[in-house]
Amino acid sequence: MTQAFKPFDLLEFTFPSDPQLSPDGQRVVFVEQRVDPEHDGYRSALLLLDVSSGPDATGYPAGAPGPESAVALAAPRHFTTGYHRDTHPRWSPDGAHLAFLSNRPVEGDDIGRQLWVAPTTGGEPRPVTRIKGGVSAFRWSPTGDAISLSVRCDPGVGVEEVEEADDPDTRDPLVRLYEKYNADVRHAKNLLYKFDGMGFLEGKRTHVAVIPFEEEDEGFPTPELVTEGDYDHSDPAWSPDGRHIAVAACREPDPDPKRFRDLWIFPLDGGAPVKVTGSVGDVAAPAWSPDGRTIAYLGFERQRPGWYDHHRLWTVEVGDDPGQRDDFAPIEKTGAQDVAFGNSAIGDMTLSGPPMDITWRADGSGVFHWTSERGTTQLLHVDLANGRTELVTSGDRAIFNAHLLADRALGALAVATPHNPGQIHLLSLADDAPATVAGAFGDDVLDPGKQSMGEIVAYRGSMDLLARRDVAVAERFTTRATPESPAVDGWVLLPEGAGEEGGTRTILQIHGGPAAMYTGGFFFEFQLLLGAGYAVVFSNPRGSAGYGEDFRTAIQPGWGDVDYADLMAVIDAALERNPALDPDRCGVAGGSYGGYMTNWIIGHTDRFRAAITMRCVSNIYSFWGTCDLGPLWADMYGGRPWENPEKYYRQSPIWYMQDVTTPTLVIHSEEDHRCPVEQGEQVYTTLKDQGVPTEMIRYPNESHGLSRDGKPWHRIHRLERILEWFDRYIEA
Repeated sequence: MTQAFKPFDLLEFTFPSDPQLSPDGQRVVFVEQRVDPEHDGYRSALLLLDVSSGPDATGYPAGAPGPESAVALAAPRHFTTGYHRDTHPRWSPDGAHLAFLSNRPVEGDDIGRQLWVAPTTGGEPRPVTRIKGGVSAFRWSPTGDAISLSVRCDPGVGVEEVEEADDPDTRDPLVRLYEKYNADVRHAKNLLYKFDGMGFLEGKRTHVAVIPFEEEDEGFPTPELVTEGDYDHSDPAWSPDGRHIAVAACREPDPDPKRFRDLWIFPLDGGAPVKVTGSVGDVAAPAWSPDGRTIAYLGFERQRPGWYDHHRLWTVEVGDDPGQRDDFAPIEKTGAQDVAFGNSAIGDMTLSGPPMDITWRADGSGVFHWTSERGTTQLLHVDLANGRTELVTSGDRAIFNAHLLADRALGALAVATPHNPGQIHLLSLADDAPATVAGAFGDDVLDPGKQSMGEIVAYRGSMDLLARRDVAVAERFTTRATPESPAVDGWVLLPEGAGEEGGTRTILQIHGGPAAMYTGGFFFEFQLLLGAGYAVVFSNPRGSAGYGEDFRTAIQPGWGDVDYADLMAVIDAALERNPALDPDRCGVAGGSYGGYMTNWIIGHTDRFRAAITMRCVSNIYSFWGTCDLGPLWADMYGGRPWENPEKYYRQSPIWYMQDVTTPTLVIHSEEDHRCPVEQGEQVYTTLKDQGVPTEMIRYPNESHGLSRDGKPWHRIHRLERILEWFDRYIEA
């Protein structure tokens, strides 16, 4: 007998993610995260899955697998155990070792996330770094005798290692006390001095260092900086011969206000770094071709204000010795197709793993990556000869991690579906049959039958819990705000027992971003509202990712205009299509940009019985100076606040709240640096002062991502308050 979801069910979910195939394609290692209720946190372990017992890639059934399909493989075994957070597993090139990041104590000291390595034949993991501030990412060199590290350090000091606990402190006692009681002082030096989820940056920059790796070495090798200067360096990629590392960086004076990153190549022999691109837009995710003569990367030349340009695929020939060239000529490969690279799917399940790498075909003829389209996330392939971009996968799903072995025509995917938020799939890349063209935004992307590549389900998370609960699947529909407006995707989830004629309470949910997108995938908060008897309506209005650059850019002239029209059209269409929904008993909720739109909606209509605005934006004038990325908004609004005050006023929901009557709950995290808590405070004070039923809930020591990766008990408390507020103001 199944039952509806309850808030405490959050404690039982398991989240498999970040699958990595062994070099021989016979094993998959992945991260499985679960809640640790006793310590109000999360723990994660690495699991090994033997896939050699299943069919080979040519034997996978064509098309995306259905909700019940799976291949009987041996159960995964734990590669690591314990109450730690082990993440980011990566095989050494010869498959003999697994490296991973972990917060395990190093020689008894809790010093943050460090790099650990373990032999795959058995044996205890050992730490290979003890760096102040920890390690955020790493990559094996092509030969496996070195590892690159992404670390944050003071540019004037370099990488610092944690001192041994028993090292004597010979400083003056007063100096020790001075440092002890001033350790919490914040000293900002750069324009971008804080970042949500990271806190205050303390003048540190992200740099790339390299350590040697020797199997028998039990010590801590000394990290050697590859990059230098008062700049951030991201996405390091080794050249196939191990002589160079490519990075994305803005290495210009005063880089923080700049709106571009360039592709740079750093030689490991101590030579000068080489600038490859021309400071015209963003660069990300460089990947070397198998022969080492070409680099593919994601990027754009800035043509639109704000964040509305799509990343597209570029290649640039760098030759055998980039240091001897000054004639680099990047080529945009996918400009003819309206394809956005990356994963823009939004959800509320905690998932780990970095973005997918660009993966070259073994013969260098094309590359694989991922894209967001029509509320799904799919793998795609780009033919470098003609720029043709085709979907490798299809169906109603979101792929949130992927690792491909092009030379073995095999991929491992972490997938969220409408039935399950976390699964591990295996994908064949062997079929070259015609595929769906990416960027068409038609129904083919939703049809699993359009996928020619074979695919199987190798592992499912949370099965014990999901077998005991009612899992509803959303119905997708499309509508338009006006006959001339573009079609907008919407979804409706109906609670069990919803009648045919009215009576069902309904919540309109609005996603953040705005350049993100809902999918039809499993969303715990929505399932919880269903269990409480609410229908849930959600959509991807204009401004959302996954529907083309013009669709995404449509809100650039002003948030709250065409997107508001789309949202009202979606709730109207849902009510018309589903007579069970009661038009007089609707609520609205949203977070981040969704909080902005919730604030905007209650200032422009009183049709909703109750509202919940979460991690919101309310006053763009003050937001400019308090958001971690605030100064970059001057580009969006045609100048700084004092240069274009009318624009800032007109687009701030706070200026329309003088006549609000909707009971509104404000939920905010106190360490939210993306949408600072003062934005929620302004809503609360404004409505409270006017006598509107209003309450505010603040979560200490939580960031912008509270709903998906905050402390578990805070997440449960938040979900209970959401249900309580709607129950109070939308009568059953």
